[in-house]
Amino acid sequence: MVVQDPAPTAATRKETDLWLLERLVPGSGVNNLSLTFDVDGEIVSAALSQALTLVVRKYDILRTVFRTSETDLTKEVLTADAITSIDVTSIDVTETEADEDALQNAVEAFVAEPFALDGSPLVRAARFRRADGAGDVVSVALHHLVFDAMSTVTLLGELISAYQAPDTYATDPVAAVVETEPSEESVDFWRDQLRGFRGADDGLWYGDPASATPNLAGDTLQYLLSDDALAVVGRLQRELRAPEAVILLAAYYLLLAQHGAGSDIVVGSPVSVRPPGHEGAIGYHVNVLPLRVRMDPAKPFKRLVNRARAVFLESLGEPGVTAESVLDEVRDGGSSSWRNSLFNHLFNYVPGGTSGTFEVAGHPARIRGVENGFSKFDLEFFFMPEPEAAKTTIRAVFRTQVFSPADVQLLLARYDALLCTLGDHLDRPIGEISGWSAADHAAVLAGHRDGLPEALLGPSVAPFSGYAKLAAKADGAALTRAFVAAPDGTELPVGVRGELCLADEDVTRTGDVARWLPDGRIEILGRLDRRVTVQGLAFGLEEVDAALLAHPAVDAAVTVAAGGVLVSFVATADGAEAGPGLLDQLWKQVRTDLPGPAEPARIIVTEGLPTVNGAPDLQGLRLRAEELLRTEAAPEPVDTTELTRALIALWKQFLKREDLDADSGFFTSGGHSLLAVQLLQRVKRTTGIQVKIRLADLFAHPTPEKLSAYISSKKA
Repeated sequence: MVVQDPAPTAATRKETDLWLLERLVPGSGVNNLSLTFDVDGEIVSAALSQALTLVVRKYDILRTVFRTSETDLTKEVLTADAITSIDVTSIDVTETEADEDALQNAVEAFVAEPFALDGSPLVRAARFRRADGAGDVVSVALHHLVFDAMSTVTLLGELISAYQAPDTYATDPVAAVVETEPSEESVDFWRDQLRGFRGADDGLWYGDPASATPNLAGDTLQYLLSDDALAVVGRLQRELRAPEAVILLAAYYLLLAQHGAGSDIVVGSPVSVRPPGHEGAIGYHVNVLPLRVRMDPAKPFKRLVNRARAVFLESLGEPGVTAESVLDEVRDGGSSSWRNSLFNHLFNYVPGGTSGTFEVAGHPARIRGVENGFSKFDLEFFFMPEPEAAKTTIRAVFRTQVFSPADVQLLLARYDALLCTLGDHLDRPIGEISGWSAADHAAVLAGHRDGLPEALLGPSVAPFSGYAKLAAKADGAALTRAFVAAPDGTELPVGVRGELCLADEDVTRTGDVARWLPDGRIEILGRLDRRVTVQGLAFGLEEVDAALLAHPAVDAAVTVAAGGVLVSFVATADGAEAGPGLLDQLWKQVRTDLPGPAEPARIIVTEGLPTVNGAPDLQGLRLRAEELLRTEAAPEPVDTTELTRALIALWKQFLKREDLDADSGFFTSGGHSLLAVQLLQRVKRTTGIQVKIRLADLFAHPTPEKLSAYISSKKA
């Protein structure tokens, strides 16, 4: 292949955001997509290579290549003559790998191989030959910069045509579609829609807290909606005169609200932004619309449907503004999260698509679903209705750092149950509607089969903050049941965090954060009054304690929030040396085990911890921490270390602010991802450090003091 060098141009904001996402997980295929299909017959590799070469030569977008510098992404379109051949890798599936799982794994591994943004075409292909002669699998992998899911139908048709009749295949060049710039009216629309939205960094009461250092690892589950749920959806369409997509979207909002998303929710929804007349264009032409709905728990579901319909249809009329640019317009003080803080959950309604069969050179063929092993959002529900078959499949994609497959399976079952329940309670306030699945009811019933359920301490809860039996909290009272409650008192299902309550004639709130386990036990996660949110990350102070307790020299640890910061008190085991060496080890431990926002500002080693009735005196420690902070010398505007001073100077230069110090967060002070990339390169050049610093490291250590400490720990 001869690569020419046309004049490069700057990448768009959308394209740059994809590249920045890749920098969070370097060396991965996080942005890889594919067109993959099974053929009940043999595909000729040379003919497939010729066909794909013809298609790439025809489409400017498939000849668009990208190059990166340390801080920039540029693109250029190669000439058709520069594409001499797109080779097809031929992979024999041996008899020992012939089972379906092994074949699928081989295809997914091929698709997941990262592309280099070095001026090479962002398309490659492979033919998988089954050993038993049962047919071939063809996979064309493409980078998201030149392709999206809505490009699949066009690319498939072009590839089949070029394969079957290369001599008559039309090769007239097809220019890349250029999206129109959004109007000021569109920007104003989204600014009005999202004004006052406080962000979505806190996550749900379900699953694990979002990591400050993401790996974006993802997984997928398929779920077939029950006939009863589909019947309710059909009836609600008629009664409420709303499209199926709107009914499903409204129920998704309610599901998220019941898992802790609050009453003011933004859900992302992908939409094609191809101009009229170019609906079949190949390329990256999708925006994710931030659909905001405010929910009133006292109103019935039909009111929620009306609101969702208005937001959905109005937003479809203003699709040209990217979510990232909207975030720039509405956020207050920036975001400390690595992700777009407008939404963590997506709704995707995909009617039709490429399901069903087709033919390739007379052989029956069908699309094969392939996942790239990543998820850019916590949770995404793809709704794939098939009216002819009277069924709807939900494809749930989720981040494995946040949810387990069992977590998502329960969410899907609850969504189904919620739809069924809505059919009988359309006029009932949504705050009173339960979406419990059969598994939830079974777990709670099993827990009470022999009296009160057993309670156990969570892994991050120190022994002094919990108890082994719920009866220990009963103080001799004749309790009838235990439950986990939301702040409004609603009983929560399996896995959803809330306050543990005990009931006899009255309800006693214990102040403990807990959740039901699938086996009917209750897991105690800490004290409700020890939950904090720092830089958008919600966590329990017991998690900080647990990180310190992991050190063998630590006998007890308690963290308190005082003066706007976290202060940890540590008591050493008998005979342990409490010198500077121990402090250095403890700092290294918390920086390894905890996300940046959860790291304490101070660690104080003491001979013992004060107690009240056998439990740590939290109020006394909080007062002591406040006194220590007050009596400390007023902090200098810059840290005494040379590296931290240099970082503060760079913070001021890049953020154009003089009121910054060692504790100023880069993102909360107005920084964004692209500026962060440029900052990190300047850090390397200015300080001469040899430590590799990734974009994710800055998200995890966003202040000059924290980044300086991180760099020092890496150099140690």
